[in-house]
Amino acid sequence: MTDSDPLEKSSLILGYMPLSDSLPLLVADAQGYFAAEGLNVELQQEVSWANIRDKVLVGHLDGAQMLAPMLLATHLGLGGLKKAMMAPFAFGLNGNAFTISRSLGQQLEEQASGQSPAGDAIASGKALKKLVQNRRSRGESPLIFATVYPYSIHNLLLRDWLAASGVDPDQDVILVVLPPSQMVDHLSLSHIDGFCAGAPWNSVAIQQEVGECLLTGPDLWHSAPDKVLGLTQEWANTHPNTTQALIRALDKATLWLDDHREAAGALLADAIQIPVAAALPALVGEFVYRPGESQQQQPDMLVFHRSLANYPWQEHGVWFLQQMQRWGWVSSALDCEETIRECYRSDLYQQALQRPALVAEGTRLALDHRDPWQLDGVAMAPTAFSYHR
Repeated sequence: MTDSDPLEKSSLILGYMPLSDSLPLLVADAQGYFAAEGLNVELQQEVSWANIRDKVLVGHLDGAQMLAPMLLATHLGLGGLKKAMMAPFAFGLNGNAFTISRSLGQQLEEQASGQSPAGDAIASGKALKKLVQNRRSRGESPLIFATVYPYSIHNLLLRDWLAASGVDPDQDVILVVLPPSQMVDHLSLSHIDGFCAGAPWNSVAIQQEVGECLLTGPDLWHSAPDKVLGLTQEWANTHPNTTQALIRALDKATLWLDDHREAAGALLADAIQIPVAAALPALVGEFVYRPGESQQQQPDMLVFHRSLANYPWQEHGVWFLQQMQRWGWVSSALDCEETIRECYRSDLYQQALQRPALVAEGTRLALDHRDPWQLDGVAMAPTAFSYHR
């Protein structure tokens, strides 16, 4: 297949959520990368992940920015809706954070002997466990934490960290689901005690002084996967040339993004109607954990292209499914690797870009690198979970 192969469909509607990692779509449109591939794309901002899922399934959207675990859940029919799905492109790495109320931050500091445990997944987990136990002994209600969707990296990673810290996510706290853009309002109204969501909503909460960041995504899992280009297998199989054109356009957009962070902040702020100052911290890697404190350097807070961030690694998908099995959402008899081979289409990714093999056939991604490393000459970031020892 070549760039000159005719497109089966050139006018597309693609969905996205008001999040920083929607930028590959926004940039591909604004910089003309879609147009250069012969694509006339209408971008449609949605209000919830369920909306995106449903509209892709019925064909109101040709494709969308999707939560990778949500795509897998849909492929398996979890939640009642089932359709064969695929992800031939990942939007990047990281971008999420766990933000808590100022009150909860003060309580955790007290449990940690007067030192804020922010940024340290193990110390934060210990302080939270103590607080949960103390609240239970006093007969107080459980803490309430929000995530963006049941089948999301946010929910799965938060649950894994809680469990590793000795906090039962199903018994010791209450987990609820809210759209990302509503997290700050619910936190300010004390409806929730914290939320795990993507940028820029953590910075919005901090700049409005209604919350503080306990842990960024890299504080938990340094190179965590998240959003993907979500397509039904039926659509992708019917439009193979168009699918590859989408991959090429998004690849150019993510490459541009890693080198134009401030311009991307202005584009995002305009698209989702937030201050530029709230869009920039995760993008430029200068993140503030608490109101009034100095910036912390977090260069990997949101990675769009480097470290093979767009490669649809099957190992990421297997981790998602294994976590779903762990919590009883997926049968333990499911062949995770077979399911992931159906959904994570690295073959289409490599074919579309027509470069020397980006990743040698059979290469596996180990999730235990605690330091930067090299993969076939490509500089890679750490891949380990900080709270697993």
